[in-house]
Amino acid sequence: MSGRAVSLVMPAYDSATYVDENVGKVLEFFRRADIDGEVIVADDGSTDGTAEAIRTDPNVRVLRLPHRGKGAAVRAGMAAANGDIRAFTDGDLPYGMEPLPLALSYIRERRYHAVIGDRTLPGSAYESTGVLRRAVSELASFSFRTLVTGGIYDTQCGFKVFRGDVAAEIFRLTRIDGFAIDVELIYLLLKYRLDLKRIPVRLERNAPSSVHVLRDSTAAFRDIATIRRNWSTGKYRSPVLTRLLQDELRADVEEAADRIGAIGRPGRSSG
Repeated sequence: MSGRAVSLVMPAYDSATYVDENVGKVLEFFRRADIDGEVIVADDGSTDGTAEAIRTDPNVRVLRLPHRGKGAAVRAGMAAANGDIRAFTDGDLPYGMEPLPLALSYIRERRYHAVIGDRTLPGSAYESTGVLRRAVSELASFSFRTLVTGGIYDTQCGFKVFRGDVAAEIFRLTRIDGFAIDVELIYLLLKYRLDLKRIPVRLERNAPSSVHVLRDSTAAFRDIATIRRNWSTGKYRSPVLTRLLQDELRADVEEAADRIGAIGRPGRSSG
């Protein structure tokens, strides 16, 4: 398959009852927006026939994977992607397609290397959940932000969009197989000082969440220790990202110099 404008990866686990409907929503969005896009469903070892439930379509690919977790599924999907822009969102489309046009515009304009959904921003809407579930979730999210990203970002929002060249390298660097891959990605984006844009999202969950808050949060805390250790031991070292940023800085400096030179050149007088 030749390169596409947009690749959208959807990790899915035991999603047979709704995944094909959501794939259809993405394809309809691509059609209406006249986008040459592909959907990659990364089936994380489902046992309910998720892969078989997905339509056969030239713009849809299904990856049948062993059950290792969301992180491993997203990483496999991104490794298979070939879009100029590469995004992922959960298989239940919890935020619909509403935030995607804005995210795509930011990436196309080359203003940012990545765009992420942030449920804490004005304009976002979040579902009302049980008191215990909400409390554990918010405590975990606060801890992730404090330990990894300086208390700034909503790390766990399952909507992230990347420039294709950045996605190819940053997902190659990732090591986390579980839900904490979201934390790992933001950690790497910040450590490499890549340009990151947050946008509001409105939760419109279409299916029950597969997240077990207490169990998955406990695992994520262990993963955070792994992330920090990986950075300190050089496992995330990337000459590719370093060179990419150096090249972009050099291009920006040259462009600024050209503009200054144009301002300083006297206009040609008429005869």
